[in-house]
Amino acid sequence: MQKTAFFLNGVYENVLREISASQNAHPGEIFFLQPYKSHSMTAFADSPPTSEDSVRVYISTTDDLNHVRYVAEIVDWEDKRQIPPDRLRLLNKRIRKLQPKEKEIYPTVRGRECRNLLSIRNLRPLRKPFSVAQLTKISDGQPLSSNRSRSGGWSYVHEISLSDNLHTNDSTALTDKESFDRDFEAKVAESQSISSQARQKRLSTASKIPERVPVVSTAFKRNPDVVAEALARANGHCEECKLSAPFLRARDNTPFLEIHHKVMLSVGGQDTVENALALCPNCHRRLHFG
Repeated sequence: MQKTAFFLNGVYENVLREISASQNAHPGEIFFLQPYKSHSMTAFADSPPTSEDSVRVYISTTDDLNHVRYVAEIVDWEDKRQIPPDRLRLLNKRIRKLQPKEKEIYPTVRGRECRNLLSIRNLRPLRKPFSVAQLTKISDGQPLSSNRSRSGGWSYVHEISLSDNLHTNDSTALTDKESFDRDFEAKVAESQSISSQARQKRLSTASKIPERVPVVSTAFKRNPDVVAEALARANGHCEECKLSAPFLRARDNTPFLEIHHKVMLSVGGQDTVENALALCPNCHRRLHFG
């Protein structure tokens, strides 16, 4: 039986790009989408998605309503009207950190109530966007209309394979390294959210030998002169904490420092000496994850 998925019609591209950039800086984090429609996502209200039972979401953008351009996993749904004040404060703190352009969890837009809050992870742009008509509705088995003129709204649809567009959830299929790492970080976060007793119960039946999974990765062909010049400028000292490199490389006895780009290459940063810092491993990890 096909698994239920979700189609979100017309999300602002700048919202999706901000999430994509923030994911690179904060692997494993959960992000938020706030559809404008006022009626409730009834199926999610009856049975909200979870980290362990996520729902794939296909997303079109406001400037291209007729094609699915992004996919993600929905890991929670909340009715904004019922969010307790303490949780709302926590959500707003998280959204200001991770999605500052979004600013807050807003209850209304242009005077209209916005009830639905979606928590998502692993947002990915598709290598090959596809027509929304390839998605079929759960309600009647009919394809979605590919002649869309207005954004907003959603549909519950059948999940389809994305092997030609991105990757599948099949453990034997190739997935990219970033998605693999983010998925693991999200699962660690989920594990930390449950009790030690619940973790111990799962551990008692878990395999002690990890499964091998093939992954692929994409790397930037960086300029070695940028690396050499930044290391020369640092002269063996971390350019963040100013302390000496923590150890020497075994191969050549040079100070071990790592090159960090102030504006990451993955979000359009330049591979230049001006955009590079030579850092100790601790400071490098802190700038990415601290």
